[in-house]
Amino acid sequence: MNVDVGLIAELQQHTDCIRNVCVLAHVDHGKTTLSDHLIASNGLIHPKLAGEVRYMDSKDDEQARGITMKSSSISLLFVPGAATRPQGPNSVSHEERLDKGYLFNLIDSPGHVDFCSEVSTAARLSDGAFVVVDAVEGVCIQTHAVLRQAWEEKVKLCLVINKLDRLILELCLTPAEAYERLKAIIAHVNMIVSSFHSEKYISEADAVLAYEEAKADGAAQRHAEGEQSGGADVAEGEQEEEEEEQAFSPERGNVAFGSAYDGWAFRIDQFAEMYAAKLGCKAAALQRTLWGDFAYQPKTKRIVRIRGELAGRAKPLFVQLALEPIWKAYSACEAGADHGAILGRIVQGLGLAGVPPRALQHPDARAALRSVLRAWLPLSEAVLSMAAEHLPSPVDAAPERFSRLLPPRQEQLKIQSGLSAELQGSLDACEAGVKACNTSPDAPLVLYVSKMVAVPANALPRLPGEPGPANPQEERFLAFGRVFAGVVRQGQTVQVLPATYNPADPASERQEARIDALFLMMGRGLERLQEVPAGNILALAGLDLAILKSATVASTPLCRPLAPMLFQSAPIVRVAVEPARPGDMPALVEGLRLLHRADPMVQVAVQETGEHVLCAAGEVHLETCIKDLQERFARCQLVVSPPLVAFRETVFCREEAPPETAPRPTFVVEAATPSGACTLRVAALPLPAGVATALDQNADLLRLTLAAGKAAGGSATQQQQEQQQQEQRQQGSGQQQSEQPQEGGADIGGGMGAPGSDSLAAFGDRLRQAAEAAAQEGQHPGLLPLLQRVWSFGPKRVGPNLLLAAPETSSSGSSGSSAGESLFALPAERVVRLAKQQAGRAAAAPAALTAAGRHPQEAGEEGEGPEEETAAEPRRLAMPLGFPQAALKLGLASGDQTAASHASSALVDLSHQLASTLNVAGPADSSAAAAGAENGSAAAGDAEEGTSEALGGSLEYLRYSVESGVAAGFQLASAAGPLCDEPLWGVAFQVEARLNLPAAALDGSELTAAEAAAQLQLAEDVYGPFSGQVTSAARQALRRAVLEADPRLVEAMFLCEVATSSEGLSAVYAVLGRRRARILREEMREGSDLFTVHAYLPAEASFGFADELRRRSSGAATASLLLSHWERLQVDPFFVPLTEEEREEFGEEGQGVGASNLAKRLIDAVRRRKGLPVEEKVVESATKQRTRARKV
Repeated sequence: MNVDVGLIAELQQHTDCIRNVCVLAHVDHGKTTLSDHLIASNGLIHPKLAGEVRYMDSKDDEQARGITMKSSSISLLFVPGAATRPQGPNSVSHEERLDKGYLFNLIDSPGHVDFCSEVSTAARLSDGAFVVVDAVEGVCIQTHAVLRQAWEEKVKLCLVINKLDRLILELCLTPAEAYERLKAIIAHVNMIVSSFHSEKYISEADAVLAYEEAKADGAAQRHAEGEQSGGADVAEGEQEEEEEEQAFSPERGNVAFGSAYDGWAFRIDQFAEMYAAKLGCKAAALQRTLWGDFAYQPKTKRIVRIRGELAGRAKPLFVQLALEPIWKAYSACEAGADHGAILGRIVQGLGLAGVPPRALQHPDARAALRSVLRAWLPLSEAVLSMAAEHLPSPVDAAPERFSRLLPPRQEQLKIQSGLSAELQGSLDACEAGVKACNTSPDAPLVLYVSKMVAVPANALPRLPGEPGPANPQEERFLAFGRVFAGVVRQGQTVQVLPATYNPADPASERQEARIDALFLMMGRGLERLQEVPAGNILALAGLDLAILKSATVASTPLCRPLAPMLFQSAPIVRVAVEPARPGDMPALVEGLRLLHRADPMVQVAVQETGEHVLCAAGEVHLETCIKDLQERFARCQLVVSPPLVAFRETVFCREEAPPETAPRPTFVVEAATPSGACTLRVAALPLPAGVATALDQNADLLRLTLAAGKAAGGSATQQQQEQQQQEQRQQGSGQQQSEQPQEGGADIGGGMGAPGSDSLAAFGDRLRQAAEAAAQEGQHPGLLPLLQRVWSFGPKRVGPNLLLAAPETSSSGSSGSSAGESLFALPAERVVRLAKQQAGRAAAAPAALTAAGRHPQEAGEEGEGPEEETAAEPRRLAMPLGFPQAALKLGLASGDQTAASHASSALVDLSHQLASTLNVAGPADSSAAAAGAENGSAAAGDAEEGTSEALGGSLEYLRYSVESGVAAGFQLASAAGPLCDEPLWGVAFQVEARLNLPAAALDGSELTAAEAAAQLQLAEDVYGPFSGQVTSAARQALRRAVLEADPRLVEAMFLCEVATSSEGLSAVYAVLGRRRARILREEMREGSDLFTVHAYLPAEASFGFADELRRRSSGAATASLLLSHWERLQVDPFFVPLTEEEREEFGEEGQGVGASNLAKRLIDAVRRRKGLPVEEKVVESATKQRTRARKV
């Protein structure tokens, strides 16, 4: 059925007949072959070449590797029943195509885990999806991942079980055995989808392992129970109720079975219509019983449920009516079979007029079989009709997906009141247009660009009279997107809105651009269009200078940007690239810029040393990026460094360590500012791996609610100051929250980023439940109190590290009096003091110092009595540090106190401490004000008011400097740890501060509180602003606190799934053992000699894993990797064996006999790569070199 662009342009106006569908599957499960057959139904490729052309794989490396790397789109026409007409699909008239036709915008996506970002871009633009599963391999790792991404984008799914021919020809299963395998696959997929709704599993890796455990437990339970007939009816009834709620069910018509390689597929409704007349029943009734434990009794001519005596003897209807005819057709491929006679009887019995007699006499039996099956069960008819019936149109899908595309306004608006009428009306119009998929020309335009596609300039179609490109080989970028509301036209001026755009401030972050051309994407080709209404997928030219990777395009600046996409994994593989010739450096810089724009997952950075670092998702992704950089974007020879995997740094966690691991003693770190005015004490505490992982996975949610509002870190104190000034001027609202960084407008965020569009309160509830469960089990009993004191997250204010606010203190002036144990109350032998002057970034010196090995002034500072301390040292003022605003937002802490009220109470506390230290009345004391009033002197009253204001300003400046400095130092320290400058992971910091009054303030002179506060020796003229001094001291103390808390390295772990035959099993275990893999389970697939091995593989050891596995097993084993989690490496990087027993057990290097310390080796490799100093033995043997020459 040939289709022209004009017909597609007409069908784009009929939104009810449009289906935006993507194809999702694990690698090599048949996505591109399935797409080829759908494309062949429109006459774009010959049906005999379907599956071999791989039409959607337009890149050379895609064809060479045989896998899809980039998602691509094509528009197809489908008329129900056209493929089965005797005259052929071309007999459909133009009017019938317009009246009954469906326009399918089909997106083929990659299945390799390294290209999961392309799956995210495809899912965002689609309303429905085909999930393709291999009937032999079943549900694999990437199948879990694509199901998760489709569920998060609220995409409706249909299931296609592919490669049934392998069950017949390779595994040689009987129809009954194949039926059991198909039931298990559908049950597995349903379990995965149901787990998403219940949020039972955090990650895809957990879901993979959970299904295997459930399957093993179910098999053991059935074996233990045996065959029991009692209660069978009740169990079957419950099973029926459960099946009604399943996402995929063949009797409902959303599951198709077939073979894309042979070009056939069917749904059970096709066989129900075929056999309804013969069995004398209605097709709808037969369809309900064609799947399940139902059998046909020829004697009674009734369909009965298989139970009791019939169990094991009766054939299910699906086996008898659907599978056995297909198995009979495939018997023509057996050796010695007369395929012409077998297929001829099938053609005659089915009345297939479209099969010519010469096709049956083809010398290749498989080719003759394909001709029969494609005429009998055409794949395009089964799959596309399923999509037309069960997948929604853009109009039907818009209300369902609206909450994902545009979250509730109250979750993005920082202020519900104060919006102008113009802004309110424009936001309402845009949201209504998206929710209804409004195609009216007057509706506001809302378009989302999911990625930028690089296309050679000579491949762009031109209108008559348009000049050609000056450089035909130049790369042009097209915006690949979808119109969600309104109509986009060529030459239209639009507004490009990034994810962080604030419509209340239209002048910031917004760019204006002109759309030069609109294109219809047809796989490898492009077609020009003049306008595209809502609900359609397209490519746009002219936005390459305004969009980096993705953005929202609107006709008005008063529009909320759509929520950003979610990616399954983050780029963890990094390499440094440099040109082979120094003169090509400008070309490399430009090439990296183009590559960064062309690939949604790629990250490009420039290190402090000037190196250009390229970050990719995996080994295959990295190879593809380097190839594109050399051949397309930079066009120069490159020198690429060995891959460097990202690590994290943490501290020892006793609950996660092996029982035989003995922890080192931990110490509290004390640091002072260069001026000596402020002293900090820091303790580093471990967080459980589950909490750190949850914080890591919900970083987008935290970024939206915390970082977007600048409610954490150093900006919080600035907001408190602004609020106090507003309250003093009585210009702000009393109900205004502390998160508002602006005084007169609304701050609107950019979108949701949590899995499943979760809310902040729900995430906080999960953290609370996890903490309570851990406390009940006796692990981490103090976790919940820590979470209730969360002040800020880090790094970048959204990471898996916590900065804790000080516990609630009493109103007394004594230093360190708190509800819990104060760090300043610890004995001297548990404190490590740092020098006042920061020594710069030095190598890590992790050895724990004893009390005798510390500074000589330590005993004088901590061991003297109170009288001598008063006479020789300054008096300290306890600084109330931090406010648990992050814990309040998460719902972990409760209270009516706000950040502004906390700042006011902190000032009052400081003033009282200062007043009690000097034995004078504080500024808040009402008696001083009364005495001034009784004197009747106006000058005395003015002086008292000026003194109070001066003291308040001084103390507020001190408090703000200390809090902002500690928060900034926490962000710096959590972004670069002390071991190898890698980010921290799973560390909570408890920080306490105190101010040191100068001795001159206590020498008996009569000084007011304001004068004493002003005499603090901040030395800002020498050391810079006081907040900067605190930042430097806090960063140094936080990094040293990690070293004193028994540091550990954290490495990324892949979930590895290896499929191998029995011959390659020993080679698989040998390769996994050499790469430090941890075997989880091994099982044999039913009905085959294939084994499946699940293991955790460190990312550092994953390079070259697939090639070595293939080489060692002679091609009998294949592996799939999925980024699973971060895991603490339970090896002390500074362990040195001292005793004879330790040397015998661990060797001289501390890891094992003949092996070096693993953690130390990894740390040294990263430090050497970053140019940091490394402690290593340069000279192994210092003896004099011997030569043959003898010199006397």
